Amino acid sequence: MKSALLPLLLLSTGALAAEPATAPAAPSHVMARAADIAWGDAPPFLERGAQFALVSGDPGKAGSLFVIRLKMPAGYRIARHWHPGDEHVTVLEGSLTLSMGEAAKAHAETFAPGDYVLLPAQMQHEASTTSGAVVQIHGTGPFQINYVDAKDDPRNRKAEPAKSK
Repeated sequence: MKSALLPLLLLSTGALAAEPATAPAAPSHVMARAADIAWGDAPPFLERGAQFALVSGDPGKAGSLFVIRLKMPAGYRIARHWHPGDEHVTVLEGSLTLSMGEAAKAHAETFAPGDYVLLPAQMQHEASTTSGAVVQIHGTGPFQINYVDAKDDPRNRKAEPAKSK
């Protein structure tokens, strides 16, 4: 009996060895050096004064993993809002204060460089910095911001007329 099973076992393992293993297609790698990151004005859904950088991915595309950076000057504030997807925040420079939860029950904490926060989808929160901060945000697109109070949304404000000299 043992002698009859041996050839069958050898044949089946040989067939497995003959089939090359196919690894899933790996996404192209991304390397971003801080000195090479291109900063620009923050998108219109944020107050003026902050700077924004796309590090990787497409935050506007559904299912796309993305990494963005936000540089906020001293005294900057993002009013209470929420996102339809999870928001992962890492403080890179300065300090960031987050008030998390609905306004009546909000809990505020200040985070320093190296600290990480996961804000689950639909969790109301606001962000501010007294001294300025640079944060890295990553998640899965589409990245959207929904202000709890529409009057806090910079997109709802009329553009200021140009001042004449």
